[in-house]
Amino acid sequence: MTHEPAIILGAGISGIAAGYKLENTLPIFEARDRYGGLCDNFTIEGFRFDYAIHLSFTENPIVKVVFGSVPYIAHYPDAKNYCEGSWAKHPIQNNSYGFPIDERIRIIKSFMNRSIEPSIKNYRDWLRFSYGDYFSETYPERYTRKYWCCESTELSTNWIGNRMYRPSIEEVLFGAMTDETPNTYYANEMRYPAKGGYRAFFEHLAENQDIRLNHRLTWFDPVNKEMRFENGEEFSYDAVISSLPLPEIIKAIPNCPERVVNAAKKLHRTSVCLVSIGFRKELPFPSLWFYVYDESIPFARAYSPGMKSGDNVPQGKSSLQCEIYYTPNKPLGFEDNALIDKVLSSLEVMNLAHVSDVELVDVRHVKYANVIFSHDMERNRKTVHEYLDEHGVINIGRFGRWDYLWSDQSFMTGFNVVL
Repeated sequence: MTHEPAIILGAGISGIAAGYKLENTLPIFEARDRYGGLCDNFTIEGFRFDYAIHLSFTENPIVKVVFGSVPYIAHYPDAKNYCEGSWAKHPIQNNSYGFPIDERIRIIKSFMNRSIEPSIKNYRDWLRFSYGDYFSETYPERYTRKYWCCESTELSTNWIGNRMYRPSIEEVLFGAMTDETPNTYYANEMRYPAKGGYRAFFEHLAENQDIRLNHRLTWFDPVNKEMRFENGEEFSYDAVISSLPLPEIIKAIPNCPERVVNAAKKLHRTSVCLVSIGFRKELPFPSLWFYVYDESIPFARAYSPGMKSGDNVPQGKSSLQCEIYYTPNKPLGFEDNALIDKVLSSLEVMNLAHVSDVELVDVRHVKYANVIFSHDMERNRKTVHEYLDEHGVINIGRFGRWDYLWSDQSFMTGFNVVL
């Protein structure tokens, strides 16, 4: 058994940040054959796709310096929404101009009839208080079923922050009369590397690090400070930093207390199926990324890698990646080939592309996409964290912290590590 003074588990953006901050002195063990985690990408016949959309809007001065050292393209956050044949600017709540007039009236009335007596016990209550019954039921509650794969009553409100804009009635009225509305997105500028995909923002940090690929953790003893990987290699250590998903690291621990095992089992997350499509010509997509509310259309969100950077597509061509979310309790319901057919037919319904435009299609699944903020999540997370903290495991990253972290926030959880 080999001894290491300290070990990092997981070579995603937080693990890379931790290794960099600790002066590239620690081995980083990564289960996959590439580093990057959710911020990685893949290329097929000249078409590059990130693992979901990924744009940086950080205001963190440290991350801005790290990312800003890489040439980037600045995008204005001009997202769109699609619902039942109509397109509207994002966010819909103060940009309903693209909808038929009778729908705009219903949205306005929804806001005017909002309750002034808040009784907020769950996300649905927050939505109804913020937007009124009709708007909430027609838009964010439907989207919740597609993106979070549950009902809005099953979610707490602790994740919302500034992610959901709450307009005044004046903004709602203005946005129903014109599409010349100001930006109310939570960022004014979205940045993306000019070349190399999103991971190019932190590749230069990984150049001198000891990243050991194809090391999937299968056995972990935090009491005696030992671990074993799927390839048979065994290590002892003095300190460990982990970005592994909490349920995965707990599963690897023999004789873990039952209360901790049970708490880890109750930490729910979504998985995502990425249907990535390369088109043989340039297609005029309505925006770099867009949200889809129709529950008959499988994907909740889609984006165009070629609009993020021309480096992501061969010249004269274009691409889309569609995100379909699912959980063990709400499975996809389609085999991959059937899902491809469903996605392509949906693009035709939306007048975005025809099947004859398609040059290639790739389907791949990401087990851990987003943390689900169920009502007991924080309590169960605390139980797991307290056990790992007690045994000196430092948790970083979205799934080590088990939180709704953007890439810059995940980066900082690693960068701020102190041994």
